[in-house]
Amino acid sequence: MKRLMGMEVPRFHPCSWATDVLRSETCDPTRASMMICGAWALWTGRNGRRHGRKIWEPGGAARYVSKLIEELVSLRPIKEPKHPLSVRARWEKPEPGWTKVNTDGGFDQQACSGRTGVVIRDHTGVVVGAAARWFDDVESALAVEALAAREGLELASELGLGKVILEVDCQVLARFLLDPNSVYSTIGSLCLDIIELGKGFSDFQVCWVGRDANAAAHVCAATISATERSFFWLDVIPDWLADLAIADCIPSDIE
Repeated sequence: MKRLMGMEVPRFHPCSWATDVLRSETCDPTRASMMICGAWALWTGRNGRRHGRKIWEPGGAARYVSKLIEELVSLRPIKEPKHPLSVRARWEKPEPGWTKVNTDGGFDQQACSGRTGVVIRDHTGVVVGAAARWFDDVESALAVEALAAREGLELASELGLGKVILEVDCQVLARFLLDPNSVYSTIGSLCLDIIELGKGFSDFQVCWVGRDANAAAHVCAATISATERSFFWLDVIPDWLADLAIADCIPSDIE
């Protein structure tokens, strides 16, 4: 990292390093973020080697850290004006002829595993397909969200849908899928897969929604586990999912 990025590694006492790097009077925030992400990359690489996964060479690890910091910066929440009363967002029906694909992902950092949920509904709010799946060896929460989006579009393609709206509750992923340069990010290959899948529909849009408007996909993701690794609901939609979709949808009389 010193050679590739010109960063001087601070010299702290081994017993107080973890706290010294977080103190502004001993380490500036830019250097601290680089050090913390670098330490995390080393720890992740060590665990990967112990489990027989691919070993990063030093230059690749440094470039990964740089990309990781860029993505962490983009995750900073946008400040919005506070409202005295907040109304829970709900799923909105698309225009006639359109279908919405809602996806969500959950990430277990310790196990490096992820779970994804997909719910596909037509313009009347009826569930036409859903799925949940478990993934091993996942690098980040953002990667899980991208895997969920890819799963959703693959299912939509199998169903032969035409006009599709992909709704995700991860702002970073939504921005990446609208940015041509996202193919150079740490989830570049997944972004490319999603973009190519989108081209297969007659019309395709990507939208960000709040977590409350994505509740059905979130619940689907929670149904999966390391022992029950995949569920697909196509011909028969379970009652609990159908009822959830109805309760989650904005009623027609208030649209």
